[in-house]
Amino acid sequence: MTPPTPEQASPQTEPIALSRASKLADQLDQGIDWQQCSLSSNVPEDRTEPAARSKIIIEADSATAMPEENKARFQGSVVIRRNGDRLMADDLRFDNNRKIVRSDAQLLVQMRDLRVLGSKAWFDLQKQRGAMEQVSYRIPSRKARGEASLLEILDGRHSHYENISYTTCPPGNRGFVLSADSMDIDQEKQIGRFRGAMLKFLGVPIFYAPKLSLPLNEQRKSGLLVPSAGYSSRNGMDLTLPYYFNLAPNYDATFIPRLLSKRGVLLGGEFRFLTQHHKGELFAEILPDDNESREYSTRGAIRARSHSNLNFLTQGLSADVDINWVSDDDYLDDMGRSLAVTSTRHLLSRAALNWRLPDWDAIAEVRNYNTLDKTIDPEDRPYSLLPRLAVNWTHFQGAAGLDYSAGVEMTSFYRDDSVTGSRFDLLPRVSLPLNRDWGFLQPALSGRYTSYELDNQLPGLDNKPDRSTWSASLDGGLFFDRSVNWLGRNMTHTLEPRIFYLYTPYVEQNDLPLFDTGRLDFSFNNLFRENRFNGPDRVGDANQLTLALTSRLLSRANGRELLNASIGQILYFQDRRVNLDRNAPLDASSSSVIAELSTAIFDKWMLRAGLEYDPHADRKLRQGLAMATYSGDAGQRLHASWRLREGILEQTDLAAVWPVSDKLSLIGRWYYSVEENHSLETVAGLEYGDCCWRIRAIWRRYLDRNGEEYNDTALLQLELNGLGKLGNNIDNFLDRTIYGY
Repeated sequence: MTPPTPEQASPQTEPIALSRASKLADQLDQGIDWQQCSLSSNVPEDRTEPAARSKIIIEADSATAMPEENKARFQGSVVIRRNGDRLMADDLRFDNNRKIVRSDAQLLVQMRDLRVLGSKAWFDLQKQRGAMEQVSYRIPSRKARGEASLLEILDGRHSHYENISYTTCPPGNRGFVLSADSMDIDQEKQIGRFRGAMLKFLGVPIFYAPKLSLPLNEQRKSGLLVPSAGYSSRNGMDLTLPYYFNLAPNYDATFIPRLLSKRGVLLGGEFRFLTQHHKGELFAEILPDDNESREYSTRGAIRARSHSNLNFLTQGLSADVDINWVSDDDYLDDMGRSLAVTSTRHLLSRAALNWRLPDWDAIAEVRNYNTLDKTIDPEDRPYSLLPRLAVNWTHFQGAAGLDYSAGVEMTSFYRDDSVTGSRFDLLPRVSLPLNRDWGFLQPALSGRYTSYELDNQLPGLDNKPDRSTWSASLDGGLFFDRSVNWLGRNMTHTLEPRIFYLYTPYVEQNDLPLFDTGRLDFSFNNLFRENRFNGPDRVGDANQLTLALTSRLLSRANGRELLNASIGQILYFQDRRVNLDRNAPLDASSSSVIAELSTAIFDKWMLRAGLEYDPHADRKLRQGLAMATYSGDAGQRLHASWRLREGILEQTDLAAVWPVSDKLSLIGRWYYSVEENHSLETVAGLEYGDCCWRIRAIWRRYLDRNGEEYNDTALLQLELNGLGKLGNNIDNFLDRTIYGY
C-alpha cells in the first residue's frame, strides 16, 4: 500500500467522510453464520476498478496534519481503504518519512478472506513489515477463527505467530482446538511450520508434534497422513499409519504399514505417476509371517493399473493395463476391508490396446481370470482370453439413408481341463431408421457367421464346427402426449406403444462350445434384443412379436421425468429349439410379462418396482424388485428394498441414517437373505457432533465369501471441520453400504 503524504492526509486536500463510531470487535464476526454447517470455498471477488486499485481513501471523524514532522494523526472511526482491503481503528498515526502506520489502540484489518483484530500495531507500508499484539482472526469462507499473542509480518511473503490457535468451532465452543507455541508462514512455498503443535478434542490432548509442517494450498507435501484404526474378529486390532512421499510434481509414493494384532505387520506401498501420455499406479503389500493362519505363512498382493494415451503414434490409440494378484484364495477375505472386495470370486487381470475413430473402433486384449472360490464348479469358471482381437465399424445415414455396421472378432480361449480353442465371428447389419415427431419405424437385417478350431473336443464332436444364420427385425412405436395438471403440477403425460418383430431361422448348434455365452436376464430392455443369448456361441431361433407400452409424466417446467411405467410381453409363433444345453425345445406361446415402474413425483422419495410374471409356470412370480428411498432436508436417509430371482435369491435390505437430535444421528443396515434364512450383513452405529466436529462409530457383521463364517469389525472416525478426518474412512463405507447416502 502506498502511504498518503501529510498533505494528502489533510482535510484540505483529501475528502474525508465522517462516519459514526463502531465497535471493532463486533465487526470481527459480522456476516459469518456460525450456525450454518456448510462451508464456502468462494473468496469474495475484488470488484475494484483497475484505475482505483492504487488509490487510498481515508475516512475519519477528525484528522490532524503535522507538516513540520511530516506526520499525520487520524481519530474517531478511522477507515483506510485500498484494493478492497480495509484498516479500521479509533486512533492512527502516520509517519511519512518512515512510511509507518502505528496504533496503540484496537485495530481491525479486513482483507478478501481474512479479518484480524489486535492492539499496539505498527505497519511499515514501504517494506511490507509490521506487528500486532493480542490478535484474534477470522477466515469467513472456512468459518475458522483463532488467537495469537503476537503477529509479525516479516515481508510480503513471510509471517510469524506466537501462541497461535485454530478452530472452526463457533465462538464459545471449544470442541477442538489446534494450538502451537509458534507458527511460521511461507507464502512463497505455501508451507506453514509449527513448533509445539497440539490438538485438543473436548479439552483432551489427542495429538502432539514438536515440529509440524502443513501445506497451505492443495499442493502435495511429504509427511504422515491421517492414521486409521479399527477392529475385526478375524484380524484383531487394525492400525494403519501411512507416510506420503512427494517425490516430484508428476509422481509420488506412499508407505503403508498396517499392524494386525492377530496376524502381524502388513507392509504396503503405493506408487503413482502422471505424464503427458501416461498415468497409473502400482500397489503391493506383504505379510512376512501370518501368525493367525496355519495354512499360509508369507502372504501378499499386487495391483498395477495404467492408462496410456498414444495419440502421438496415431489418432485414437490408447492402452490399458490392470493386473491383480494375490498369494492365496483366502487373502481378500482375510485382509480386505470392504464387502465388494471380500465378495470377489474371480480376480481379473487384463491388458488392452484400443483404437477409436469416428466410424471405427478396434481392440486387442488379453484377459486372465484367477478363481478364488474353489467351490465353483470348473465348468462355471470363466475362460481366459489369450488373446481377443475385435474390429467394429458403424456408419450412420449412408446410401439411401441406411445405417450400416459390421463386427469382426477373433478370440483364443483357455481354461484348465476344458474344451479350448479359437473362435472367429462376423456380424454385419443394415437398418433403415425412419424417425418422426409422432413415432419411429426401423427395419433391420443382419447376418452372423461363426467358426471354431477346438482342442480337447468331446468325442464324436467336430473339432472345426461353424454356423451361419441371419435375422430380420422390424421395430416401431408411436408417441401420444397431452398436458395435465396433477398434484398441483403442470405435466406432460405420454403414451408410447411399441412393437418389435424378430425372425431368425433355426440352425442346429449343439456341437458348438460355450466359451462366453449365457442367457440374457429377462428385463424390459431385453424384450427388444435380436438374440436372447449374450454371446456369439448361440444365436436363438425366433419367430416372435413383442408388444409393449410405456407411459411417462414429464415436468413442463424443466422437462424432468417424474414417472416412467412400462409393461411388455413376447408372443411366440413357433417353439424355441436353440438352448444352452440339449434340453427339449421351449414351447410356451408367450413369454413372461415384464412390468417396471420408477417415480420421483413425490418430494424426497424415489420409488422403483419391477416384476417378471410367468403365466405358464407353477410359481408365476419369477423376478421381483421393490425399492423406496427417502432423502430428508435434515439429513435423513432411509432405504428399503426387496429382490427376488426365483430359485437363486430372495433378499431384503433396510438401511437408514436418521437424526434423533441436533447432534445425534443413528446409523443402521440389515441385509437379509430370505432364501437362506440368515443375515448377510448387519451394521449399527452412530454419528455425534456439531458443525465443527463429528465422531462416527460403526459395528459391522458380515458373511465371508463362502457364506460359512461371520466376521465382526468396528470402525471409528473423528471428523474435524477444516482439518480433516482421523480414523477409518467411514464416509466411503456408508456410501457403498447405504443406498442414497
